[in-house]
Amino acid sequence: MNIKRLLLLTSIASSVAATTAWSQPSMEFNGNKNNYSTQQQVQSSTISISAATLSQPHILIVSVSRGDIDGLIKLNGRVLQNIKNRNTRIDLSSYLSRGTNKIEIWGKYNIQNASVKVEFVAPQTQVNQQTSNNGRLNQIIILQVR
Repeated sequence: MNIKRLLLLTSIASSVAATTAWSQPSMEFNGNKNNYSTQQQVQSSTISISAATLSQPHILIVSVSRGDIDGLIKLNGRVLQNIKNRNTRIDLSSYLSRGTNKIEIWGKYNIQNASVKVEFVAPQTQVNQQTSNNGRLNQIIILQVR
């Protein structure tokens, strides 16, 4: 990769939330001796925010369209909050620090055709991620606080 392209990609990633999805291996038994699920979808976004805005709310919202979700919200490996109902909301501003902050949101929901929305709202920033139909939530938000 040439340096101009690398600088362009770095510039785009630092000013705009970049969202990617990939499959992560997992071995889950699906009730039949010969039937295993070997993929788990992971969505990831990288967002840059200013440290000067940390005195204002930085809200993470996890909501499911139907039923409930059971899961966790982690920041830099530390559990901040359990997800136990249809809508969960947490202000991350007091937990964030300069540098890279990794938010992991994962859980399970059992309603077919339900969708889960993860929303991050901060000054001059709003990012939405949505997943549906697989019964699993596995999303990562990387916050670069500068």
